[in-house]
Amino acid sequence: MSEYQYYEFRTVDRSLTSEEITELQKLSSRAEITATSFTNTYSFGDFRGNPDRMMERYFDAFVHVANWGTRHFMVRLPVRGVDLPAIEAYAGGGLAFWIKGEFVILSFGCDDEGDGEWEDGGEWMPGLISLRDELLNGDLRSLYLGWLSGLYGDVDEDEPEPPVPAGLRTLTAAQDDLVAFLRIDRNLLEAANERSVDRTETVSSQAQLAEWLRSRRAEEKEAWLLELLGHSAQATRSEILLQFRQSRRAARGEPVAESTPPRTCQELRDAAEARTQEAEHRRAAETAARKAKEAEQAAKLRNLELDRLSRRIDAAWEVVDRKVSTKQTHQYVLAVKELTDLRDLATRDGHVAQFDARLLDLVRRHERKSAFAERLRKAGLTT
Repeated sequence: MSEYQYYEFRTVDRSLTSEEITELQKLSSRAEITATSFTNTYSFGDFRGNPDRMMERYFDAFVHVANWGTRHFMVRLPVRGVDLPAIEAYAGGGLAFWIKGEFVILSFGCDDEGDGEWEDGGEWMPGLISLRDELLNGDLRSLYLGWLSGLYGDVDEDEPEPPVPAGLRTLTAAQDDLVAFLRIDRNLLEAANERSVDRTETVSSQAQLAEWLRSRRAEEKEAWLLELLGHSAQATRSEILLQFRQSRRAARGEPVAESTPPRTCQELRDAAEARTQEAEHRRAAETAARKAKEAEQAAKLRNLELDRLSRRIDAAWEVVDRKVSTKQTHQYVLAVKELTDLRDLATRDGHVAQFDARLLDLVRRHERKSAFAERLRKAGLTT
């Protein structure tokens, strides 16, 4: 199978300028470049550009897929609109981040060995790009998933897990895509879910937001309005909503840290392994039960067949004799099958001696038919 790599970059809040498009065209003559995207596929060779630098300068989201197993997703957010201490809490494992100018770039990675088959890398961006809005709206579940994806990598077994966000049992569609993209083991995710409470807080009402805005100073609101009408509208909107969420949390008196001690990486691995073994045992039990039921059904059907045969034993022996007398190989096959049924009936009903006597008589009468004798031996009817 030939090499396959897929690269896709997207902007969200703006369009690329003509100068930027010209700069990007220098990186690849084969790339498909629009005002909001840069896409390229390689079956040999590699991309000459630097995805990190491209994210810092041009784009808001990036997907890289290679058929040797590598999967890489990056998203760029305005620093003003995100909770940096929260991001720092989840850094490590499969999640990394860095700050460049007015942006913070989050990097989610997976390097599990793939099967070498071609896959459509273009299927991932439409779902994953929604994580950007979720993060800007304060949903931290994707950060935890990013950390969790690296749990089987080069991490200290005694390293504590970061705060477990609410709602891990009810992920959004984009977060489900991230789980699949990063190949997060479902048993590991279920183990993590044990500490996750349900998300009870919905999007704050317009009335609550309006009440909070009324409490802000007029000068601050005027500055926000000017920025919302300018080139930094998205960053300003995210910053306002971040301050609103922080004030709501402070008003509710939410604790900064979890009340229970965090689990270690090894404890999470052990919990996932226990779930894996439990699932394997459950599947084995289900398979055994299914096979037992199938065997029971087969035995019932076999008994019905033998019941019908018991009502025509003499006729069956006559049919066998006629088939053997034809000296035709395919008739030998049918005769041996009928004899096998007669043997099973005799075994069931305790008439083995009678069967053996009639079979011996049959063999003696057709002792010159070596092909028939060989088939009897292979079927275990004679020695």
